[in-house]
Amino acid sequence: MISPPEPLNAGHNLSAFDCGKSALNDWLRTYALANQAKGFTRVMIVREDTRVIGFYGLAPTAVPPSILSRKVRTGRPPDPVPCILFGQLAVDKAYGGKGIGSALLRHALERCVAASEAIGGRAVIVRAIDREAEAFWRSCGFMPATSDSSILFRSIDDIAAWLVETARA
Repeated sequence: MISPPEPLNAGHNLSAFDCGKSALNDWLRTYALANQAKGFTRVMIVREDTRVIGFYGLAPTAVPPSILSRKVRTGRPPDPVPCILFGQLAVDKAYGGKGIGSALLRHALERCVAASEAIGGRAVIVRAIDREAEAFWRSCGFMPATSDSSILFRSIDDIAAWLVETARA
């Protein structure tokens, strides 16, 4: 049985995780727990027994206003603009096609909206690791930054509206 999303802890088995992208596999095994313990990132996982089968990471960040669209940086935004970094999202290849990635994406975006309501934040930022990831994030409504197409963003307002709209579906 697959667990609901929960924070990563030392009791989770990361050794068998393979999403097909070595950078994400290595980050999960090597850095995720330490980054979480130091307060850099919050890592949420789903598991079967103790085996991690999917995860995502969120962290606070700030970006120069110039990389955001005019619509997102309305008014006189601070410099840098407070945002949330959606740092990682991956599902083990053996569990692909079961809706786990979509569920993790929704869970993460719900947490981003809640965090922005509590402390502020104008957008969610992602850094795509390759062209395939860029295409994925674009399909999720993220827009490329003006200076670098591997950095994509979506406004918190847009995400909140999407969450309401898709909850009815």
